[in-house]
Amino acid sequence: MLFTIQHRTTYAYSGLVRLGPQRLRFHPRCDGAQRVISHGLTVHPQPQGWNEHLDLEGNRITQAWFAGETNRFEINVQMQVETLRRNAFDFVLAPEALVLPIPHAHDAVSVQAYLHRGQPDDAVTVFAAEQSLAVERETVRFLERLCRHMFETFEQIHRLEGAPQTPFETLRTRRGACRDLAVLFVDCCRAEGIPARFASGYQRGNLQSDRRDLHAWPEVYLPGAGWRGFDPTHGTALADTHVTIAAAAHARDTMPVSGPFVGPGATSRLDFSVQIQVAEGSPQAII
Repeated sequence: MLFTIQHRTTYAYSGLVRLGPQRLRFHPRCDGAQRVISHGLTVHPQPQGWNEHLDLEGNRITQAWFAGETNRFEINVQMQVETLRRNAFDFVLAPEALVLPIPHAHDAVSVQAYLHRGQPDDAVTVFAAEQSLAVERETVRFLERLCRHMFETFEQIHRLEGAPQTPFETLRTRRGACRDLAVLFVDCCRAEGIPARFASGYQRGNLQSDRRDLHAWPEVYLPGAGWRGFDPTHGTALADTHVTIAAAAHARDTMPVSGPFVGPGATSRLDFSVQIQVAEGSPQAII
């Protein structure tokens, strides 16, 4: 699929402020599942300087710093991205990954961050074990069951602001926004010995919707398959319907904009606009 995406983010301040260095995550990842055809980013006010770099987890960061004062901070992004994966299960698992828990004798150092549970909760551990035992601890069947079960039994809500809920809170209430479901899914996978991380970006979704937004979902690392996405908001394994911008062990490290501002008593108001067009086929075929 060919995604054409326009994304505007605006912070309006109640008074004049000085912007500290800002970290922007708006550049899609380039991997076996997607490739970036074009990408443009503009910022107002004009930065005094900026640099492009990769963070520890391979996400592309634009760091911008500013001089002077402003009452508005605006980021405009335009991009075209081709998603490449047609089959969500086009892999052959390594033998040691067929049944849970997955041993990590050869990559123990690399996977530590993706197996770490910040505040393990017994209820979440039991919930994950129930889903795993129901499919005889088979890895792929567990992931499919967990994804489908959360889609069918949890209420999906839309919540524009705020950090993700704790896994326990989402499990207790059986409701949450996409980022809440993603965090719970990640914790369940880690409880069962599957490295997992939080991903954010864009989804095909309902192209007729008047209000589009960033989306969040979990990814798991499977020996023999690499990183693979599952979306409990929709109950499906991911192929070519999502564009990944950032993925990290912790949700905070995927935030599209992070950075301080300083101004006496000043507050900020966030506004955004996302437009997504999707065409079937490759760019060459579409042209």
